[in-house]
Order: sequence, then structure tokens, then C-alpha cells
Amino acid sequence: MVSRATRYFACGIDLRSTFWWGGRMRSLMRPTLAVGASAALTVSLALAYPAQAATYTPLGERSLAASSLGAGDVPRWMSHGTRPEPQRTFSRGAAAGAPGLCVDKNGDEIQGRQARQSMESRVVTRVTVDPQGSTDVVSHIFQYRTRAAAERAWSYLSATAARCEGRTEVNGEGEGITTRGVVTTEVDQTRPLFGTRGITILADIDLVIDAFDTEFDLIGDSYTAYYLAGMSIISVTFGSNDGDSRGVGRVSRGFVDTMSIVIAQRVERRTLG
Repeated sequence: MVSRATRYFACGIDLRSTFWWGGRMRSLMRPTLAVGASAALTVSLALAYPAQAATYTPLGERSLAASSLGAGDVPRWMSHGTRPEPQRTFSRGAAAGAPGLCVDKNGDEIQGRQARQSMESRVVTRVTVDPQGSTDVVSHIFQYRTRAAAERAWSYLSATAARCEGRTEVNGEGEGITTRGVVTTEVDQTRPLFGTRGITILADIDLVIDAFDTEFDLIGDSYTAYYLAGMSIISVTFGSNDGDSRGVGRVSRGFVDTMSIVIAQRVERRTLG
């Protein structure tokens, strides 16, 4: 039995909260105009909130949810005529998440530092039947105990992200599950926001997972942007695992670049307030 996997848990990796594979949009004109207008707005907002010495206060669950990706943030051209419905998950303490970056040659996840609290907001924008798969947009807010702790976590994230660059041949095995394939990643820095440059990671994934006599062929791409904002590291990811090997297009990347700045600004403003 061979099938396409929309989600999988193999060799100790839960990619549901790490990679969200992405494909290219069909219609370019309206998305390009929308992203361009939104980008202009975020540039002006970023200038209005420069880096400064300030007193930061932690955000509660409600403020974290209000700062994260919402239904109104997903443009019509991306939602494919469906009504976006964010699925939010708030975690704290030992259950809080950590920024996911990539996988190593054994298929083990490479992460940043664990947060004190985290908020995930996921929107499924498309589901395909043949091959079985989905396209998703997801935001994460990883809030740390203090601003200094967030800065240390960001420094660690920046150094760790460099390990993801290049082509990794994955060959993992454990508990009746084997994973093999190739993950190619490109790591880059973006323009400064609040005095700190952001990070982007583009991942191309081609994996075969053999689990309990069932073979899953997972092909997809993801593009993620990370920023330091307030007492948090935020990330926005667009991706698809529907077998589309054309890669994440420039319009999808533009949306992620813009939305990550928007969410970072929400977090920064609320944390300062």
C-alpha cells in the first residue's frame, strides 16, 4: 500500500508543528498587488516602532491569540474560495514549543530553545485528494521569560539555523519505522526589524517513510520567516505536501515575509503596552 501522507510522525519527529510544505499559486496578478500594498504598509509601521530601550511585559493567552494569524489575515486568493478557520493551540511550561528549523541526517529535528509559552495558529487553505495532501499557513509565537532570555534564544536560533544550510540525506530507523530521502534547505537573513535582522528558511523535502508495512511518499516544500519581537520569537510558514515539486513561488514567499512582519509588530506593540 502506497499513499501520500498529509501528516506523519516518524523516528521521533513530529513535523506537524515544524514543516508546512508549500506550492506555487496559479494566479499572480492579484496576489502580487495585495502583497505589494501590504508590504508598503508594514515598512511604514516598522519605521514607526524602531528598536529602543524599553520595559517589556509578557502577554497572556488572549493577547497571544490576538497577535497570531487570524482568518482575516489570509487573502481570498490563498484561501481558494473557502472560509479560513484558524486552529489555535496554546501551551505553557514543559508543553510549550520551540522554533523548529530543519532535520539532520538521522531525521532528528533541529530546534531553537524551548519557550515558556507558545501559541500556534494554523489555517488549512487547500486539501487535495489525488495525491492526498494539503496547503497550510501557520504562525508561531514563542514567548520567553524575559527580554534577555528571548535575545539569548534568538542568538542560539541564528547560530543553529546555519547548520540547516545545504543538502541533507536523511536515513533514520527506529521502532519499526524507517525514513530515507533528501532535504534541501536555504537559509538567509532579511532586513532588520526593531534593530534585528530576521531569518528565512526555504526547505525542499523528498522523503519515503516505511511504517508498519505501509509506505508514505512525502514530497513538498516550505518557506518560513522568523523575527525577534518583544519577549518572543515569531515565525510564519507557508507550505504544501500535495506532491507539487515546483517549489514555493515568489508570491507565497512575499506573503510570508509580509505576514511575519505584521505579527512581529503586533507582538512588539502589545508587549510594550
